[in-house]
Amino acid sequence: MHKLNGVYALRPLPQVTALLALSGAFLIDCAHAQPAPTSQSAKTVITCTSRQGERQVCKADTSAGVALLLSTGESSCLLGKNWGYDSVGIWVSEGCGGEFAVGSAREASGGSNFVGLFEAYGQLRTQLAVFQDDLQVQDNASRLGINFATRGKVKMIAGTEWGVNLVLSETQFNLSGSQSSPFGSLTPTSTPVFYARLGFVGVDFAQFGRVAIGKQNAMHYDIASYTTDRFNVFGGQGTQTYVAGTDGGETGTGRADRVVNYRNTFLKILDVGVQGQFRSTGDFTTTDGVASSLQVKILPGVKIGGAYTRTNWSPSTRQSIVGLGGNADYVAAGTRVDWRMLQLGFVFSHQHNGDLANVPDPTTPGGSIPVVFDANGYEVYARGDLGRLGLIAGFTAQLPDVRSPLLNPDFRTRYFILGAEWFFVKSARVYTESKIDVDSVSATGAPGFSVFTIGFRYDFSWRISHQP
Repeated sequence: MHKLNGVYALRPLPQVTALLALSGAFLIDCAHAQPAPTSQSAKTVITCTSRQGERQVCKADTSAGVALLLSTGESSCLLGKNWGYDSVGIWVSEGCGGEFAVGSAREASGGSNFVGLFEAYGQLRTQLAVFQDDLQVQDNASRLGINFATRGKVKMIAGTEWGVNLVLSETQFNLSGSQSSPFGSLTPTSTPVFYARLGFVGVDFAQFGRVAIGKQNAMHYDIASYTTDRFNVFGGQGTQTYVAGTDGGETGTGRADRVVNYRNTFLKILDVGVQGQFRSTGDFTTTDGVASSLQVKILPGVKIGGAYTRTNWSPSTRQSIVGLGGNADYVAAGTRVDWRMLQLGFVFSHQHNGDLANVPDPTTPGGSIPVVFDANGYEVYARGDLGRLGLIAGFTAQLPDVRSPLLNPDFRTRYFILGAEWFFVKSARVYTESKIDVDSVSATGAPGFSVFTIGFRYDFSWRISHQP
C-alpha cells in the first residue's frame, strides 16, 4: 500500500500483475479469433399476405434467396404453388401469407453455402364413410411431396409428390386419389401403399415465365383447382378433370403425364399457360396433345378463366374402345368470387371422346368392355367462414350424351354436397361431408346412392435452407 496525493491505494502484487497481463492477452487473442457474425444478422423479415382468389407481390431484395419462417395466412403455403419469389419480390396467392426471411446482397455475393429452398409438405386424410348399409374406414387422397428451388433471378425448380394410402379400403370417393393408368384400362383391384402423383423439373425465368417438364398439374386443372376443386371428399365429375377412373394423366386434364408446360403472369392480373404432351410413339403425330389456359382477375376477389385441351389417341387405343371415333376435346370455363366470409365457385365443362364407362361384355361371361361417351358437366362450390368453422355446400352434375346402345339411356350423375369443417388448430381440421344423390343412374342402369363421411385432415409443410 502506498500514498498517492493523500489517498492510500493498494499496490498490485507482481503475480497479480502478470496474471492480468496474460488474461488481457488471451482476451485480445480470442477477440481476433472470434468468427464473423452469422448470416442471420444479414437477414430481414418481410410480411406478405394474400386473400383467397388474390395474388400479392411484396417488393424485396431476393438475390440471396427467400425462406418462409412462419405461415400466418388462411391457407397453407406451398412453394411454387401459392408462394414464390422473383427479381421483383415475394409473391403470395390463394390465401397464403407469412413472414419471409430475405438475405442481403452481401450474403449473395459469395460468402454463403446457401443454394436454394427445400420444402417437404403433405396432407394426411382419413375418414369414416356410411353408404348402402355399409360402414368403412377409408383413406381420402393423402399425399406427401417435396419442392426445391435454387436462388437467383433464374432458378431451377423441381418437385415430386406421392399418394399415400393410409387405409387399403375397397372404395375411394375422392376422385383426386385416382392413380395413373392407361385410358380404357380396367380399374386395378390392388392398391399400392405409395404411388406417383407428380414429378417435374424446370426453370423459372422470373418475369419471362416458368417452363417445366414431367408429370404436372394440367391447364385444364388450372381452372378446376381454384374454382370448385376445394371439397374435402366429393366433386370432380362436373369439371371432368379425372376421367375414365384415372388421374387424368393420359388425357392431359388432371395430373398430366409427360408434358411440357409454360406458365406466366402479366400485369399481376393475367395468368396464361400452354402445354404440350409427348407420351408415346407410333401414332404418326409429333405431339400427343396440346392445351392452353387463360385466367383474368377482373376485380379484387373476382377471377374468371377458361382452358382447352386436345388429346390425340393412338390407333391401338381407338381400336380397343367402343365408339372412340376420333381424338378427344376438353373445354372448361369457370369463375371464383371471394367476398368477405363467402367464397363461391362455378365451372362448366364439355368433353368429346374423352371419357368412358366399363360395361359387361355380352360376348364374354364376367368380362367387361370400355365404351366412350360425350358429356357436359356443371359444378358449384360455396363456403361460408365463421371463425374456425366453415360451412360447405355444392352441386355436381355430369350429363352424358349417350350414343352407344351398350350404355343405359338414363346414364347421368347428379348430387348435392353438404359439409362442415372445424379447424381446432390452424393446420388440422375435423370435417364432415355428405353426398346427397338426386337421380343418378350408372352406365349399366344401377341407381345412385348417398354417402355420409366424417374424417380428419392434417396439412403440414417444413421448409429449410438447402446446404451443399
